[in-house]
Amino acid sequence: MKRFSLSVLAILMLFAMSVPVFAEETSGGEEQLAVFQGSKKMIHNGRTVLATQPLTAVKGVTYISARSFMNEIYGTISYNTKTKQYVLANGIAELRFNTGRTPYLLNGTSQKGIGAPYVLKGTLMVPLRTVSQHFGMTFTFVPAQKKIELAWTAKPVAKFEMSSLNPYAGQTEVFYTDLSYHPRGLKIVDERWENNDTLFEQQGTVTVTHWVQDESGVWSDPYSLTITVKAPNQPPVAGFVTDKDTYKMGEYITYTDQSYDDENLINERVWTNDEKGFFEPVEKTITLKVTDVNGAVNEFSKTITILNETLYTKEEFNLVYTEAGEKFEISGPEVLNLPKMHYFIDPQEQTLIRANSPETIQDEGIYYEDVVSGDVRFLVHNYNGRSTPAKVYIIATNENAVDANVGMGPVGIGGPNPYVTTVGRAATARFLESRMVNRWTNVQIPAGQTRVIVSQFSEKTMKPGDVLSMYADVKMDQPLRVKVVVVNADRNVMTYLPYLQLLPSHDRHIRGTFEQADRVMIVNQTIGDVKSRMVLTDNVSDVVLPGIDKTTQTEVKNAGNYGTMYTIRLNNVQPRTAIVVNPRGGHYAGAFNVNGKLVYATNNSILLNPNEVGVLYKTGDSVETVTIIFTPANGSMLPINLLFMPMPR
Repeated sequence: MKRFSLSVLAILMLFAMSVPVFAEETSGGEEQLAVFQGSKKMIHNGRTVLATQPLTAVKGVTYISARSFMNEIYGTISYNTKTKQYVLANGIAELRFNTGRTPYLLNGTSQKGIGAPYVLKGTLMVPLRTVSQHFGMTFTFVPAQKKIELAWTAKPVAKFEMSSLNPYAGQTEVFYTDLSYHPRGLKIVDERWENNDTLFEQQGTVTVTHWVQDESGVWSDPYSLTITVKAPNQPPVAGFVTDKDTYKMGEYITYTDQSYDDENLINERVWTNDEKGFFEPVEKTITLKVTDVNGAVNEFSKTITILNETLYTKEEFNLVYTEAGEKFEISGPEVLNLPKMHYFIDPQEQTLIRANSPETIQDEGIYYEDVVSGDVRFLVHNYNGRSTPAKVYIIATNENAVDANVGMGPVGIGGPNPYVTTVGRAATARFLESRMVNRWTNVQIPAGQTRVIVSQFSEKTMKPGDVLSMYADVKMDQPLRVKVVVVNADRNVMTYLPYLQLLPSHDRHIRGTFEQADRVMIVNQTIGDVKSRMVLTDNVSDVVLPGIDKTTQTEVKNAGNYGTMYTIRLNNVQPRTAIVVNPRGGHYAGAFNVNGKLVYATNNSILLNPNEVGVLYKTGDSVETVTIIFTPANGSMLPINLLFMPMPR
């Protein structure tokens, strides 16, 4: 029975310490709390409670249980796992402490401190004088009773927010949000305002003040916000000029925006009919509408005349004025009538592992497996069709009797992102950029052990609906068993690996191992004297790589030659020749290394269909050698053509 009674008492004490229980009210909201050296006893407004730990003196500094103290003053205590700080707040101030450190933060500002907080038997202990001072208490020590008396006033707290602290005079409607409260939970029964206008008619500085009264009749201290009422907003002024008023058909038009706003706060410009050139004789009206941040609008129009005289045709104009990385429209069917450039293909030693099937992730498992060595490129491209987040790993096992070294080279990762063309373009561009830098690191895999390689790829978490794409080049000095593995994002892949099964390839996408995966193409004939084209990845002029799905020992073909690195050397490109890329299979969004410079197709969009081309390069006034390096972009459609188009001289 005695043991049972003690257990009940302990439970009751636990609830008394962890749940705030308001002390008896005092007139005028005045509060008193007495604490005793070496004791857990606290007397709050005549009511005795027990702290979780006794009031303790360490090196002349008195410490109190933070949670017990905050309960009695109607405050809160929390822990920030990122900053590893304890946060104490009661509406008057916010204190942030790190255990073992004397400095602390008061409302975000660093303070020196008199003692370092510490944890005693699971309880945070904080300097009593520090917390009492900042929470608005008087501090009286009674030596004869080893007692410290704290006193404060628990008034209601007035607080509010305004929808604008810089309203425009006579224009901005201001709304107020009342955030007043009582630290003891008493009702707010009355309030007073000063200058809480909805519309401020005069420009200048205004102080808005609020008071609240609680049910015991106590009024809060005033809470004020000072605002600056601005002069009435003036609408922006739209304006622009053109370099001329009359143009030939196909002549470039320069627009100079001269719009302005009295506060320089124009946030939207909408042009209408601002073509860089026109191709019919007519008068054209161009309009510019500008809007400021307050919604005020103004517009300006100008009419120019297009003469019945041609400077450039539309195609010539686009060739001259479209920059690398941008696109323009052409006649897709006419491309097929252009003569094809002949080229010599020099296969390069390169092993390619393409793990692209099943492309849609439905199950955890092993998506591909093979034993490879030497120069190896991984192409991994997947869509997460599961309802849970997933990760993809490249895992290498050294089954040899000697240690193996893996050189980690260029890597390009796109995603995770729901948009497949965005992911494919990013992965291709980053891989090309990484190859330009060509930085290598080494990972050693001891005999008989397994390691995750290309770890930056497996750090990516694919949410449901995300696409993740990667190219990675590695060098292996020993044959290694490599696996492409997919597991739930929260799993330890090494622990779970023995339980994973090899999954079948079950869609039209490709997986397999392909040798001599890279290609050098050399064109020595004259380019740019007439329109011509170079056909790539069509499986006729440029046949696809044969390979083997090593999980089933079946022959496969690398449709589209995804993962193949093409180096195209054009040795005799005539002056003023535009080199553009034209998608023939559908949309395309990729990147190209042209003479050492990365060029997107395209910068801010994609090539939608065969009726569009993206500009890659334009030669100058002399014959040039142009080298183009690229790999077909994951998520895009093939084949593609390179078009060589003479520009007007």
